[in-house]
Amino acid sequence: MAEYQGLTEQPDAGLIDRYRSHLKEIWSTAHAKWETVYDAYYFRTYPVWSGKEAAERPNWLKPARPTSIVDHSVDHQLSAEPQVHRFPAGEGETHELNADLTEKGLTAILAEAALLEPVLTWKLLGKYLIHYGYAIHEIGLDSRVLQRRSEQPEQEKGESDEDFKARERQAQHYRRTAMPFRTRVPHPSDVLLDPTEKRPLIAIKHTQRYSINLHELTVGRKNRGRETDIWEVGKNPWELILADEFWSEHWHALMASGHIGQRGGRHSYDQGRLLFVEPNTWGFVPYAHAFANFGMEKTGAMERDPSNLAVGILDPVIADLLAQAQAVSGRHNALMDATFNPVLVKGMGAEEVRDQLDQGDILEVPEEGALRRMEIPQLPRWMFQTEEWLSRDIEEGTVSRALSGIREQGVSTVGQQAILSTAAGKKFVGVSKQLEHLASVACSQILQLIDILNLDLTIRGHRIKPEFIEKDYSVHVSFDLVDPVIQLQQRQIGIQEVKLGMKSLETYWSADAKLEDASGERQRLLEDWIRSNPLVHQVLAMEVAKGMGIELLLQRAMALAAGQPEQNGAGPVSGRDREGERRRQW
Repeated sequence: MAEYQGLTEQPDAGLIDRYRSHLKEIWSTAHAKWETVYDAYYFRTYPVWSGKEAAERPNWLKPARPTSIVDHSVDHQLSAEPQVHRFPAGEGETHELNADLTEKGLTAILAEAALLEPVLTWKLLGKYLIHYGYAIHEIGLDSRVLQRRSEQPEQEKGESDEDFKARERQAQHYRRTAMPFRTRVPHPSDVLLDPTEKRPLIAIKHTQRYSINLHELTVGRKNRGRETDIWEVGKNPWELILADEFWSEHWHALMASGHIGQRGGRHSYDQGRLLFVEPNTWGFVPYAHAFANFGMEKTGAMERDPSNLAVGILDPVIADLLAQAQAVSGRHNALMDATFNPVLVKGMGAEEVRDQLDQGDILEVPEEGALRRMEIPQLPRWMFQTEEWLSRDIEEGTVSRALSGIREQGVSTVGQQAILSTAAGKKFVGVSKQLEHLASVACSQILQLIDILNLDLTIRGHRIKPEFIEKDYSVHVSFDLVDPVIQLQQRQIGIQEVKLGMKSLETYWSADAKLEDASGERQRLLEDWIRSNPLVHQVLAMEVAKGMGIELLLQRAMALAAGQPEQNGAGPVSGRDREGERRRQW
């Protein structure tokens, strides 16, 4: 085996296989916990009873509590709309204008990219952070879009000039407005990253791909003049193939790891087949990952185990959720026993009673009291109090009911409820910050790709190009949850501070009004001032008067309003003279 040369070493099938095996071993405990515990409770496939109890008691009744905890946490605490904040690359109006244009261009790119994904990108990223305590974001480039942007249409034989010009205009439009970026959220178990690095140096995307997709990918690369080993489809184009996509700051490679089989419950691998390897011209690994900060390292751990950090919101209350499900199941069984309690017979055969019940509601019995229902024991009150304790413990360990819109007992005012909601929401401050980090890294990588590939894009009417970026890829993205009442109070206080000279207008726009396009707002304010200027009104009125043919009358009216004598020494115009002048003008 060749000596390892570091991250700059060109990968081969053996090196990729070693990286994958190493990272899979590191993440094995975390992945097993996600699959057997977290997913079992979120999708409610966990067993309520085990052992011989499972055969005697029903397992189908499972409360929706674990699913609602995750969903409510995401819906009420994590926004799906990113707010882009771009810092000027230098001092001066030009740098501020470029920063504002970059902000609007990036915002349009993120909005357009969200339409290309089957799920809400940032909501799913937040859900993975809440549920698994870990999430990964991926930036991608659609090679088909880039290929189509680079194509130059040529007039075909027999094609009319009009048809060719139409195709040429379409190509020019596509070249300017096509959006090649993708913002994807792979499942956290599909991408293997180093848990000790916030910005990973090595990434392996270990997923299943259809055989036909591998064929189209390799053929497309071959047609573009890139060295590639063509993947042959075989008999079944929809056969699933395990593939490893390798990324480092220096190299990008794709390897087919083998056909999917089952041996002892694990995937089996054939000899890896390297389909292509190429230099990574992007200069970065297109993945970013983060932990939700619900977990922490254990004392005395010699090696970092990501299962201690990748802790989901359900982790501390798993036992409570199971106990609550068992309590609900037990009460439901008691309800069924009380509703369909058995009939006790005295002096009669059970067969005879069944035959009479089949005939109708009237039964013939030998004596009074021959038939009666079995008495069902009354459930003591402490049984219900036990479940209340479980519910409180689950709430204290996960998310407060106040975040679900449920008013606490004894809370009568909006202010009190707002205080409780704010306090409960602090549990998710770390999750929000990590989500902002992932989005900021993604936008920074998008700016770097625009600069490297020299892309000039117009997305939703907003243009972005390398000249606006100025070789500076820094950007910050936030996900602000807007409370209308609190925002109104902030804006009112901010206006007072501006009037008192304690705050600048631009600070008010960014901090209170949540307006990022400061340069554009200043331009619009100047335009409003110009439109409201009396001198501009006079000029505009004179232009309109010219069109109406009453320019002389307007000049006389303006002179009289200013207290000036009429031109040529003419005196004031009498009513009759004004009428004659008006007729002559018309």
